[in-house]
Amino acid sequence: MDFNRQMIPNAVLHWNYRGFTEFPLEKIRGDESDITDIYLKENLLTRLPTDIGLFSNLESLYISGNDITELPREISKLRCLKCLDVSGNRLRRIPDEIGDVKGLKFLLLDENELRELPLRLAELRCLRYLSVCDNNMTWLPQKPVYNYHHCEFRFWRNTNLNCLPYSLWYHMFRDQQTRSLNIGCLNILNNHPTHDTRSCSLKLNQDSKEWEYCVEVPHNNIIIETYNSPPTLFELSRRIFYDMLFKAAKELTTGSFSIYSDNNHEEIHENENFCELQINFREFNISNELTNDLDVNGNRCDKSENDFRQNIRRNLYNVPADVIREYYDFIPSFIKRDLGNGPISRCENTNCKNPVFDFAYYDFCLGKLTLIDSTEEVVLSAVFCSKRCLNTWKSNKATVSWMIK
Repeated sequence: MDFNRQMIPNAVLHWNYRGFTEFPLEKIRGDESDITDIYLKENLLTRLPTDIGLFSNLESLYISGNDITELPREISKLRCLKCLDVSGNRLRRIPDEIGDVKGLKFLLLDENELRELPLRLAELRCLRYLSVCDNNMTWLPQKPVYNYHHCEFRFWRNTNLNCLPYSLWYHMFRDQQTRSLNIGCLNILNNHPTHDTRSCSLKLNQDSKEWEYCVEVPHNNIIIETYNSPPTLFELSRRIFYDMLFKAAKELTTGSFSIYSDNNHEEIHENENFCELQINFREFNISNELTNDLDVNGNRCDKSENDFRQNIRRNLYNVPADVIREYYDFIPSFIKRDLGNGPISRCENTNCKNPVFDFAYYDFCLGKLTLIDSTEEVVLSAVFCSKRCLNTWKSNKATVSWMIK
């Protein structure tokens, strides 16, 4: 491409196999908004620039076959992005901000070093294809995609993955045939016990033999069923607060009515619970990674009510992270992160579905996974918010005995 001539709108950059060691941003400085597709496959890139957001109209980014270890948080600024291919790199994590790329339809993460997926992936309502094959996944989210039936989800050949969340199996794989000849994970016979502090040891019987089967779990605090120990007050507060944010974001999206409209008396800033929380937090001197536009409590000093309404309405849809970011910057950063990312799980009791951030009751059972040429038995994990929900769920299940490793 002749970089001396004027860049034309809707430009496609074909830079595969060029030996680039850095993203060639300087070659197109000033013309970023004209570019819609970038091909940088099989180069020597180790990172993406933090000003990747300058490509405001970028729809496709193909950077497979490089040496990238992480994506910048600024990936969230690519609001027009529909396809992101970062397969064949050395990615160890995906930033939570990927949940802000709301138009994303195809996400290819194969052949990397990922151990887990960000919870905010489930916010991508347009996503139609998600593939994390050939990684180091040790557990999967209960709901990795927003819509189980309209998004193809592939996770084959993650040899460290030995368990599926019950909800994921029930909605996506129960009584359905997978498209893989050899799933390459979840194999009971090939399980090797680990020594991770967050693992559970199961006692399984197969072919008249009994052996130990270890499952790594994402929750740090597992409540044993034999002890009637409740979650902490902080955990209970997070659950209640997140439900309030979730309902507010949902009502903004459905359009049934706007809780920010002038005619509605249930506006979020007038809600008694939110209002009381805001007043209480303002009594503290909270440092919240202050910038010039934040006050001592982390509030955006220059952000008016109209600014908030305009920003929230510009979104394709809204999630709790949007409500927090636009209006509740006064709460501490670690709480914003937890609430913005959402709970690790939701209670498996269909009549409950309470969010569960950390303190969880666990149980395990076996399920069937139908492959093209066979049917395999897989271990399923189930998470609950309380002992009562656990007992309700397991009343008609053949559960497996287990203990904390």
